[in-house]
Amino acid sequence: MRVFFLFFLFSTSLSAQIIQNVEIEVVGRPSWQTIIPFGKDGMLLLTKTDQTKAKVVMFDADLNKKWETDIFLDVERSPTSYSFDKEQITFLFRETRGMYYQVYIFDLATGKYQNKGFEVREFFDDQNYIFLKNKILMAGATTKGAGFYSFDFESEEGKVIEIDIRGKVVLQDLKFVEKSNLIKTIWSVKELAYSNPKRKKGEYVKDAYLAIADFDTSGKVLNISKITQKSGNFPMTAKSLTMLDGRELISGTYQNKTGDNGLFIAFRNQSEISTPSFISYARFLYGNTDSNRDELKKLLKDYRFLMHFPVENDGFFSVGGVFFKPEFQSRQVSDAYSSSSAATRGISFGRPSSRTQTLLAGYTYLTGFVANIKPNGELLNTNKIDIKQSSTQLRQTLSFNSAGAVAYCIKGDLAARNFNIGTKPILYKLSDEDKSVSNQSYLPAYQEVRFWYDNYFVANGAKNKIEVLKLEKKGPFKKKKKNQNSTFTQVRKTIYLTKIASGISD
Repeated sequence: MRVFFLFFLFSTSLSAQIIQNVEIEVVGRPSWQTIIPFGKDGMLLLTKTDQTKAKVVMFDADLNKKWETDIFLDVERSPTSYSFDKEQITFLFRETRGMYYQVYIFDLATGKYQNKGFEVREFFDDQNYIFLKNKILMAGATTKGAGFYSFDFESEEGKVIEIDIRGKVVLQDLKFVEKSNLIKTIWSVKELAYSNPKRKKGEYVKDAYLAIADFDTSGKVLNISKITQKSGNFPMTAKSLTMLDGRELISGTYQNKTGDNGLFIAFRNQSEISTPSFISYARFLYGNTDSNRDELKKLLKDYRFLMHFPVENDGFFSVGGVFFKPEFQSRQVSDAYSSSSAATRGISFGRPSSRTQTLLAGYTYLTGFVANIKPNGELLNTNKIDIKQSSTQLRQTLSFNSAGAVAYCIKGDLAARNFNIGTKPILYKLSDEDKSVSNQSYLPAYQEVRFWYDNYFVANGAKNKIEVLKLEKKGPFKKKKKNQNSTFTQVRKTIYLTKIASGISD
């Protein structure tokens, strides 16, 4: 299978807000794509181009291509995670089955790369990692709770490092402070118990909290703090932001058995953590009215919340995100021929059988919000945003910056506005054709938008076209043997990268 990768770079005058567009065409069997902004240093695109191939492309801040590199990548899924500094970026890939890992290390200036592999023979659920010269340190879960897996590429030795955070854990945040060689983490912890401890039946959650822990680069614990429940509000997820004054803002979601779920805000000064403030989703979406309680209850029943990283502004903080739900579809899958039933009848062939398989089809995004909060936890204002977007991957469909600018994907289009100066949303379309159920699968659509630098955002979209091609095969006999034709399919995928400026007055 040959893979073609073409670039089309052009500026547009359709709107003063659009700065640059890039179209990239991939022909083969492409699947996922990922964009990673580096601020004024540029942006990187990683895309799977075929079953065993991928391409990495580095752009400058004006979306001019700096370099591109092809790699052999025989894995189905997008990278488990990535890590970068000013000089290099690394991607960690894991096989769908088995515990073999591949690490690709790219020089950001030239695109030259190294590929290193290792195998984990113990149980370890990796959730994120940091790369330290010739060593990788993966953070995740062991059979007992939180832990690290350290692998040294020089000695080719790996080991599990258990952490004194016990229970069912999910890593929420991982940051490496290079100046102090400090690893900062946040873990959500569920302590489990059983109504029948002897038989380990009747499992339930005894307690839920967040553990904030710092480590050195060997995985040694330096300190551990907790954010625990208050008035029945249990913190579940969290992200952190290092502020200009050196403190850390910790913000995330909480759950209450009454259904009064929402976001919390807390501050960390060294190892001391302030009492968190809790704000319900009802206030973010509907203000202080109770008229939309039923609508909120239905929303929280079917949808989850994907939180944006908090942003520090002048005298306040911005938080937000989108509500999404996974969509599944069922299909009939043919199993291998069954020989058992055929053997009982004394025949040499089996009969075809099938089963129903449920697969993840993608994600639906319904609505989102952006809110400004004072350092004391007081809600200044909030803006609800209707998304109504779908995507095959879990993506960031809403983004905002410290200047009040907001960009988001809506029904496959890209919208930008600034709530601080009251502008109406400006809409950018990849197609003027009206979307419907019958044509939305092949029309180009934006799927993701990320804050880039200053007042600029970058959006990521795609369009797939399936082509059926005929391959002629000549028979082995020359006399009166007709040519035998077979067909195969390939995907012609166009990737769209769009740089926009948001927040300019109408």
